[in-house]
Amino acid sequence: MQDVPAVSPASSGALLTCAILDDDEINRLSLEHFIQLNGKLHLKAMLTGSVEGLEFFSAGQQVDVLFLDVEMPDLNGLDMLRLLPQPPQVILTTAHENFAWDAFELRVVDYLVKPFTYERFVQAVRRVTERLHPHDTQRL
Repeated sequence: MQDVPAVSPASSGALLTCAILDDDEINRLSLEHFIQLNGKLHLKAMLTGSVEGLEFFSAGQQVDVLFLDVEMPDLNGLDMLRLLPQPPQVILTTAHENFAWDAFELRVVDYLVKPFTYERFVQAVRRVTERLHPHDTQRL
């Protein structure tokens, strides 16, 4: 797990906490950049694989939203998700469109096919916000 710099308390008021779980460094860095641009998210962790993801959540760590890649060595992201007793809101980030049915069954919030635009990323974050805070339109 890569350490992520903390956000100052003054700027963290209504932020959603998030983690990135992707085995590809370029994809992790791209998501980190989008998160920094967004201003509504606080990046808590960048994880490099499903085993590390299981360890993160098994240790009691929690986030509001997980940006999850599907195809990774050792354990596929969807299989890891199935092992979590109380998973966070999940946005799948994958290069493949053929996982949509599994994503639907697992109630993921959104499905981003790589490469995706910042605008599409914002739309996915908006869906998480709507799911977590359905009556709080100020957060959108």
